[in-house]
Amino acid sequence: MVTPVTPDEANEAIRAFMVAPVRRGRPLWPEEQARYEELLDAWAAAVRGGSAASGLALNGC
Repeated sequence: MVTPVTPDEANEAIRAFMVAPVRRGRPLWPEEQARYEELLDAWAAAVRGGSAASGLALNGC
């Protein structure tokens, strides 16, 4: 079961995803772009207080 996330948790997941050494200094690959967009959607849902963020595991960046 995935618990709802806060905007801060979602933001931290985005930061961790973007600074990962395997991606540093290059454009995102298509599957990475999709994951980044999922993380952004989770952050936006958390900011709005919606439930979309609760269905997305932010770990595993």
